Amino acid sequence: MATETPITIERDRRGRPLPPPGVAPTSLKWAAIVPITALIVLALFIIVNSMDSPERPPSAPVPKLQKASGLTVKAGSPFTPFIVAGEPPPDILNTLVIPAGVTLVRTPHTGGSATSFDHTLVYTSPASAQSLYTFFHNELRSRGWRIFSSGPPVNHPGVEMLAQKAGSDSWYWEAGVIISPTKFKSDGSQSTEVTFRLYQASSDA
Repeated sequence: MATETPITIERDRRGRPLPPPGVAPTSLKWAAIVPITALIVLALFIIVNSMDSPERPPSAPVPKLQKASGLTVKAGSPFTPFIVAGEPPPDILNTLVIPAGVTLVRTPHTGGSATSFDHTLVYTSPASAQSLYTFFHNELRSRGWRIFSSGPPVNHPGVEMLAQKAGSDSWYWEAGVIISPTKFKSDGSQSTEVTFRLYQASSDA
């Protein structure tokens, strides 16, 4: 009976089996380079992308309402000089007020159509943005306006307030107030810009 000769396994100096002839040994060190390189490339991509992306300025928080603004109402309606063909009607015109002490600085063109009322007035006030926000919020609500939005305006610093009211002319009217951040001067005085807009929204808004 023939006896099979046992297969001789070649081993290295440490006694570990060598791979069969023609098979190259695999190094774990080289295999680990692939995922490490991928992680480095990913980290570089994230860093470059964050450097190229413009930083967004933080939105100004909506001021907290106070019980009183400390401001008094200026006599008359700010939109009286702009009445056209009876628009705005008295029930809208007489419910729009501004605080005493403001100064009209410009009346920018709003781009509204000739058949609908749309006017914007820009004022400066020595009062703070906090006081002005409380003033307009309280005065508009007490005069029948429904405030449906309050927050950061689009492409403008500060806070914006939007209100709506139905007029006796069968139109809905919208009033918008943008209060810019208060600026402080070297002499200790302060100034706040206020943009006040009134326009006809829709007859079925």
